[in-house]
Amino acid sequence: WRTDIGFDKKMPWGMIGTFDFMYNRDLDGIYYINANLPAAQSAFVGADSRLRWVGLSCTNPTPGPCVNRINNAIGNVVARNIVMKNQSIGRAWNIDGSLERPFANGMFLKAAYNYGIAKNTIDPGSIASGSWNGNPQSGDPNNPGLSYSANSPGHRFFIATSYRKEYFSFGATTLSLFFDAHTNGNTSFTFANDMNGDGVTNDLIYIPRNVSEMNFQSFAVGTRTFTPAEQAAAWESFIQQDDYLKSHRGQYAQRFAVFLPLVKRADFSIQQELFTDFARRRNSFQVRADIVNVGNLLNRHWGIGQRILGGNGQILTNAAADALGRATYRLKVVNGELINKTFEPTAGRADVFEIQLGFRYTFN
Repeated sequence: WRTDIGFDKKMPWGMIGTFDFMYNRDLDGIYYINANLPAAQSAFVGADSRLRWVGLSCTNPTPGPCVNRINNAIGNVVARNIVMKNQSIGRAWNIDGSLERPFANGMFLKAAYNYGIAKNTIDPGSIASGSWNGNPQSGDPNNPGLSYSANSPGHRFFIATSYRKEYFSFGATTLSLFFDAHTNGNTSFTFANDMNGDGVTNDLIYIPRNVSEMNFQSFAVGTRTFTPAEQAAAWESFIQQDDYLKSHRGQYAQRFAVFLPLVKRADFSIQQELFTDFARRRNSFQVRADIVNVGNLLNRHWGIGQRILGGNGQILTNAAADALGRATYRLKVVNGELINKTFEPTAGRADVFEIQLGFRYTFN
């Protein structure tokens, strides 16, 4: 079901206002189950009391719990038999508005803001098995529930302006600037291994209320040993500096609910045009220079995006059950130290400035 409502309106001082609202809902959306996954045989003890799968291990195609339901012929045991089913709970909405003002002297100005949320049960990929395996969850992977889509857009704001000036009847100069700020994607906080024993690495973390709900393992990296107390202190400090974690204590992290900070970039262009009439046709020669991410040219700290430190949201590792059945784990180590902040700068082509030169000759 798709609904789109919008209008344009002339406003005072020559401005044009635009408003749009879009709402989508799945009538027959898809999700996947592993038909050979049995019901959980156990659960963790303590604050993180999620389901556990133990025993019933199959060896083909990969180790993991399974039952003899579909295509489990002797000698060809299938641990994951993925079946597509329908649900009707996925939905998305998007709202945006803009103001623009063309001026008689060749100047143009436009500003716009957009915000949207998309939620579903799964973001399907190219194959069913990968779609089920890669769907982060904290409970039954065959009933993932509604959460954010990996394509949930978040915020976007932009300003576009240009100015064109003709002179001497044979030339014109155009200056343009485009500034954009948008949510740089979203991700999930998960364990770095199969925490609940269902055969796949896609388990969302539990966010402890306080240090008493943490249960770290001691471990060594080279000659350095990280004690449970040291990890608990570092984890508490990490939670306090992260807006999402500190506002969801005592809860399981949601799928794709961690939105990356806004990335802010500007592009600038200058175009010089020479024109004349020849054989009753307009002939023009243009030289254009575009500076992509011009802010980074002015300051090397501008125009850079951010990502989760270490490249992914797997901030707890080596998850298992201790002798009492409680969830136990380690805190992620980055560059030889316990992780201490959520984000780090990205380092891709979009994070640096580029200068492009173009030449064009037109006749018509």
